[in-house]
Amino acid sequence: MSAAADHLLLQAGAFADAVSAPAAGDDLSTPVPTCPDWTVRDLARHLGQVHRRVVATITTGAERMLPRDAEVPDGEPPASRDEVATWLLEGASALVGTLTAEDPEREVGGFVGPVTIAFWTRRQLHETLVHRLDAELAVGFEPLADVAPELAVDGIAEWYDLLTAYRSTSRRVRGDASIHLHATDAPDGEWLIRRGTEGVAITREHTKADVAVRGRAVDLLAVITGRRALGDVEDLQVFGDPAAAEDWIRVSALG
Repeated sequence: MSAAADHLLLQAGAFADAVSAPAAGDDLSTPVPTCPDWTVRDLARHLGQVHRRVVATITTGAERMLPRDAEVPDGEPPASRDEVATWLLEGASALVGTLTAEDPEREVGGFVGPVTIAFWTRRQLHETLVHRLDAELAVGFEPLADVAPELAVDGIAEWYDLLTAYRSTSRRVRGDASIHLHATDAPDGEWLIRRGTEGVAITREHTKADVAVRGRAVDLLAVITGRRALGDVEDLQVFGDPAAAEDWIRVSALG
């Protein structure tokens, strides 16, 4: 099993632990503040269905990821809250089994065209990691308490890889500011975001910018994915114009 697949299972387990917490509510009706209008049950349904849709996409040979309304085997979580965690872990295990049985470089259906099995392994790892964060914030757990800086750094990198691949020229991300992000607990955790009139360019480098945000990798991950507000994370330091950082987070943190 690859390291990414192993981490995926660990994050799914932590997600299931949060869903099983008493604070999730007897019927999993606790609201998820980071996913407006969703309850813990809605969040669990979403993640479990995403895992199953990726499995079905790969096993059926679909040219693109199956849509949200596609029917997949065992696609609805059980009514009993006590069985939802098991349902989640069964879906994650099936996903990992499917991914690890394939050549990582094999091309399968992606969001808009072919991607590799390796792409889906990394994408589902970080999908699960970020939704674990949603669940933990909803039930009052310390968020991402056991997540290594290196994994959080890869989560940020993967988030920006997706943005670069699919939205780098969007009008929404254009601008006239530069932002430097620096994860202080990981050696390669630095990014420079340059917003221009034609789009945005993101590189891994250490240099001056209009604003710099420094702190732990897990805190940066929570902020850049829109799960926590920049001003609410005491351990993050901001140097320069905080409005430039806040605007970038606003326009780029679209899950």
